[in-house]
Amino acid sequence: MTESAHEIISTKINPGVVPHLHIWEWHIPLYLFLGGIAGGLLLITSAMIVMKRHFGFGPKDQGDGCPCLAVRIGSVLSPALLGIGMLFLFLDLAHKLYVWAFYTTIQPTSPMSAGSWILIAFFPLAVLQAMVVNRKYIEKFDIALVNKLIVWADDHLVKVALLNAHIGVGLGIYTGILLSFFSARPLWSSSILGMLFLMSGISSAAALLLLLAPKDERHLYSRIDANAIWVELVIVGLFVLGGITGPANSHGAMMHLIAGDHLMAGMPYMYWFWGVFVFAGLIVPLLVEVLENAGVHLHLPPVAPVLVLAGGLVLRFLIVFAGQTWHTFM
Repeated sequence: MTESAHEIISTKINPGVVPHLHIWEWHIPLYLFLGGIAGGLLLITSAMIVMKRHFGFGPKDQGDGCPCLAVRIGSVLSPALLGIGMLFLFLDLAHKLYVWAFYTTIQPTSPMSAGSWILIAFFPLAVLQAMVVNRKYIEKFDIALVNKLIVWADDHLVKVALLNAHIGVGLGIYTGILLSFFSARPLWSSSILGMLFLMSGISSAAALLLLLAPKDERHLYSRIDANAIWVELVIVGLFVLGGITGPANSHGAMMHLIAGDHLMAGMPYMYWFWGVFVFAGLIVPLLVEVLENAGVHLHLPPVAPVLVLAGGLVLRFLIVFAGQTWHTFM
């Protein structure tokens, strides 16, 4: 009887035996990627607003009194990208008509519940900030109530931006915490995963702004990206070290990611991790941006930010897929 019960416990967590337990597919990595960029954009643009309004530091404002172009674009893209990401999340839900149930309770220890309420706080404040920094376009519609709201928010923009910066950090960390609460997945059960996704989101957001910013603003976002990348490299090292020196199941899950031969899109995980994510997505862009900031102009196309964005996307797919396929080998 005991042996039979043990067999049930050990096989029922295996998606090879019960396929529906292999729950998350491509929707979730895309949601995590876009959510990370949205949080990073909100953090960076909010920080730029605070530095310019309170300390007088940062790119020159536009002649119409609005902030620099990258801040204006980033403020709009932040809620827009999160909205697209949430569409992917919605498509993944098994019971789509019951999404409202998330907001019938507050469970601080549940990442799903906490994340749902973070999103509720994110959208109105992020959209309000986007409206203020792009007020010359919004005021053309001449909607009295909206114009009054913009005037009020503009008078308190530093406080709004500070609050948004904290929400951006919370959103970035949440995308990793969402996974780390699943203790049944050893690869995800790491307290540092939230920081890894946060720094990856900041780096990806800075890379996106680097692609969109005018030439005279790019150096600032290049420096932000370079600093975020080296911090991310340190966190990646700690993430890998924590996995391989942890318990047997964590060690096995990490080796499955960094040295295993399981395939993703026809290529082993280890090649995706070391070759695409670490080397092409972190080390190469860091070297390019360090040289550019040191005055060594390589006259290259915008390869560094594109590689950073590709690496950030690959990271999410790797963590989600490798974290689930490891059970197949238990």
